[in-house]
Amino acid sequence: MLLTIDIGNTNITMGIYEGDDLLFTSRLATDRKRTSDQYAVELLNIFNLHNASCSGFSGAIISSVVPEVVYAVKTAIETVTGITPLVLSSDIGTGLKIVKNAVGQLGADLAVASVAARDKYPLPCFIVDLGTATKIILIDEDGTFLGCTISAGVGISLEALAQKTSQLPTVSLTAPSTSIGTNTVDCMKSGTVFGTAAMLDGLTARMERDFGKEVKTTVATGGLAEEIVKNCERRIVFDRDLILEGLKNIFNRKEK
Repeated sequence: MLLTIDIGNTNITMGIYEGDDLLFTSRLATDRKRTSDQYAVELLNIFNLHNASCSGFSGAIISSVVPEVVYAVKTAIETVTGITPLVLSSDIGTGLKIVKNAVGQLGADLAVASVAARDKYPLPCFIVDLGTATKIILIDEDGTFLGCTISAGVGISLEALAQKTSQLPTVSLTAPSTSIGTNTVDCMKSGTVFGTAAMLDGLTARMERDFGKEVKTTVATGGLAEEIVKNCERRIVFDRDLILEGLKNIFNRKEK
């Protein structure tokens, strides 16, 4: 079995693979103050929740964009499973081809998502990652990372509206029945869900024009993707576990 863990700014996502089969996934909050023992307890509870054994792992791999959490999570994995995980904190070691001026500059999340999409979908391909930040990646027909856009994430935007205004509440991320809101909550939902969908449509169209070629596939992942992409005009495939699959592929190639 292989333990895959993606450490993001908001959540830590983990998945266990047996061969190519994803047995289960789980999420816990990213907490920069949590100790390795506390993360070990969390891992044990997750294993117990899914009736999974802590033994029998052939390996483990971590991608992280939160350096201060890596040591605690790595030590927790060693404590619980006896396995020392491979740690990715940038594009180095992922096997991804990258345009010259970006080598060594990409976060692990961008690189791992690109590897997974390259392996799985027709190219050229957009990868839309709707997490703490909203990212749109472009990889060409040869599987080379060409570049991306990064903007404030949906969750950050909603939090800012609620915190920086006196009368706007916190709302759930669901699409209202119409874009023309008639009450405060529906107005905020419309602006957030339909506005983000329109941004994705507009940015991908602009990037495709600048690229000068048809992009065959657009795939979306991230905790906030599912509700947004079904309101896009562009056909977008939702792939919940794209980054975990990328981690599996990277680990398997290194083992070979």
